[in-house]
Amino acid sequence: MIDASFLAFDDNVTLQFDRVIAAAPMDVWAALTEPAELAKWLADAELDAGVGGAVHLVWPGSGEMRGTVQECNVPSLLEYTWDESDGSSLVRWEVASSGDGQSTLRLVHSGASKDSAAGFGAGWQSHLEALDVVMRGGSSDQAQRDGRYEELHPEYLEAVAEL
Repeated sequence: MIDASFLAFDDNVTLQFDRVIAAAPMDVWAALTEPAELAKWLADAELDAGVGGAVHLVWPGSGEMRGTVQECNVPSLLEYTWDESDGSSLVRWEVASSGDGQSTLRLVHSGASKDSAAGFGAGWQSHLEALDVVMRGGSSDQAQRDGRYEELHPEYLEAVAEL
C-alpha cells in the first residue's frame, strides 16, 4: 500500500509523506543531515545543511543526485533542489515534536514530472520505511531498500496513471 498523497497540475506532480518517527526532533534532524546517518537509510551522502550548501547523494550502481540547500532552520526545516540529468525538482523536510520523544516528519517532493513521480514515490517510501527501522535501533541496507522499491513501484505507477 502506498503512503504518498499526490497533487498534480499539468505535468507537475507533488508527493507528500507524513510520518511519526520514534525519535526526538534533533535525532531526526541528524538522520536527515549527517552523512554517516544518511548512509544508514538513504544513500552515501555529502551535505552542507547551510543555505547555499551542496547536497550530493549517491546510490552505488544506481545513480546520484546533486542539489543546493534553499532553506534551513535547525531542527525543523530543510529544503534543497533535487537535480538529476533528466530534470530538477525540490525536496522539503519538516520536523516537529509530537511529544513523548517522538517527531512528526513531513516530506514534500515537488516539481516531479509524471514520468518520474512513480519512481520518486516508491523510492521515498522504501527509504522512509528504512528510516523508521533505523530510528528504532535496527539496520537497513541497499538491497533491502531496492527490494522494497521493486514491490512498491507497480502500485505507484498505477496511482500516478490515475492523476
